Amino acid sequence: MNEHDAILVIDVQRYFVRPEYSFGQVFERLVPGVTSGYFQRVRDTVLPNIRRLQEGFRARGMPIFFTATGTRLGNGRDLPGWLRDLDQLGLAVLGQRVWPRVDDPSFQVDDHVAPVGDESVLIKCSSGPLASTRLDQTLHHLGVDTVVVTGLTTDVCATQAAREVADRGFTTILVDDACTTLSDAMHRSAVECFNIAFGRVRSTAEMLELLPAAGSPKAGVPPASRAEAAFVGAYAEAPSSPR
Repeated sequence: MNEHDAILVIDVQRYFVRPEYSFGQVFERLVPGVTSGYFQRVRDTVLPNIRRLQEGFRARGMPIFFTATGTRLGNGRDLPGWLRDLDQLGLAVLGQRVWPRVDDPSFQVDDHVAPVGDESVLIKCSSGPLASTRLDQTLHHLGVDTVVVTGLTTDVCATQAAREVADRGFTTILVDDACTTLSDAMHRSAVECFNIAFGRVRSTAEMLELLPAAGSPKAGVPPASRAEAAFVGAYAEAPSSPR
């Protein structure tokens, strides 16, 4: 890796991080207890690991980008059909929409991993950022060649973002313990599918070891063939630690 590589923090917004908002409440109303492990993993594992990665990237002047999903219109008419369907589910179950307005406090990136300085928050109305932002153009202008992906949730927006940037020719690394979803099985399945075809999967500790020394412009990335990535993703024993 080098100082021009970038990290994406996908949708680590307050309403994805805190159980009091409608995202968690809808699923709890439908399946009581389904989100308890999710919010614990976010709090105990994902947020601290993203913060560690941010500190490493900031110390080296490496770009950090954030995405946030929400509606500019408030009634969700600017969202695609699948997001509007979740809004309708929220209205039916809770009497309120799932997706917040962009000026609502719940829309903001969670305080634990919030942007600093001139770090960009890209507002998106799609699962992946490249469908509704200019992230692709910005990464190319910056000369980025490797993109590290973290965030929420693994099986929807995080791996969708990772697949999109891989399709645009970027070397893509998904950080296994810096993302999660409602169940460990869903997380593991999404990670393995990504690893088979699209890119590499690394832990936070492994990523920090790959970063160049602070002030150093270059550091090596151990070569990994696509065949190796596919084999590891498909057949390696899944780690026992919770995600």
